Amino acid sequence: MIKEAEAKAYYLKNFPETETRTFYSHGRLEIIGNHTDHNRGLCLVAGADLGITAIVSPRDDGVVCVASQGFKPFTFSIDNLEAGFRDKGSTRGITRGILAGMKKLGLKVGGFNAACVNDIPAGSGISSSACYESLICHIVDVLYNDKKCTPIAMARIGQFAENVYFGKNSGLLDQIGTSFGGVCFLDFQTPDHVLVEPIAFDLPLDITLVNTPSSHSGLNGLYGSIPHDMKSVAKVLFDKDVLREVTREEFMKASSQPTYGVSERAKLRAQHYFDENERVLQAKEAFEHHDVGSFLTAIRQSQISSQTLLANTMIPGRYANSPQEAIDRANQFIGKGACRIMGGGFAGSILCFTTHDETEHFRKVMGDLYGKENVCNVSLYEGGPHVVGE
Repeated sequence: MIKEAEAKAYYLKNFPETETRTFYSHGRLEIIGNHTDHNRGLCLVAGADLGITAIVSPRDDGVVCVASQGFKPFTFSIDNLEAGFRDKGSTRGITRGILAGMKKLGLKVGGFNAACVNDIPAGSGISSSACYESLICHIVDVLYNDKKCTPIAMARIGQFAENVYFGKNSGLLDQIGTSFGGVCFLDFQTPDHVLVEPIAFDLPLDITLVNTPSSHSGLNGLYGSIPHDMKSVAKVLFDKDVLREVTREEFMKASSQPTYGVSERAKLRAQHYFDENERVLQAKEAFEHHDVGSFLTAIRQSQISSQTLLANTMIPGRYANSPQEAIDRANQFIGKGACRIMGGGFAGSILCFTTHDETEHFRKVMGDLYGKENVCNVSLYEGGPHVVGE
């Protein structure tokens, strides 16, 4: 939610009082489409009302200074936007990368002061990094380009900053979610021209995010194993780069025969990819026809597939405090609703959908189990980052 008063107070602690504007950028929810984007699959993504509020003032000396609550402030000059080893894995690196990406596209860049307040829970999978990338891009776009940057250009700039400057090989899903907002159907078949189709979400359901006491730290190897396994099936069995270049029929025929060079786990993950794409289409059709039952069925099936085929609902051998434990607990109290792993998985949060009459009880029980601060009521957020009040 927008936290303007808190952000203004934090601004005054770090910067002199000057003419300012309030910016807001939201996080994103992966509604369904778990680990499909990196093989050019399908997904439903949505903006969420958890995000970053920033108080911003322009500077005429070409210096960028960002103070984010809970972190050490940093500065750099726009005269040096080269990627550097010291910036890898840092917010400064992402910020420098955003300006470099904008400049690369012929957009103007300039200096500014920004004081940021974030209400995205740590480890929630809401994608605070993409939220921040969209925020910085919109700040520079408003201050120096009269809002010329399109949502898809903003998403690609964010991906560039995260890949090249931060050092994380992420896809484009998170950035599209934070730059477009609302609910969007995504088709990654053609990477240079991703299909982004807005969809209305008016099902009578409430959304809850439950954060588990598990950390994403040190899990890059597990995350990387999923696209590696899927792509190994495409390459070894079909001499293709990604599974999108393979039909379901071709996969089913090949996987039913003895195979060499790919593991059984890789084949199971490939099976998840094909099944999940069909569930995304099922969920999209459910939105269009206001079919609550069909949507919840797709969510349940997606969770079972992530657990049994994708194997990303817990770190191997660590059930306690895992998302899988939270799912098993949630399913005891969710009634007619459904829940699934959120985002990359292995650790972090679960996404829950409940009917209005069952939400209060569900949130109370989960709050008793995980703490009220770890049970987040989430609403969908329309539109991308914006200047508050304009």
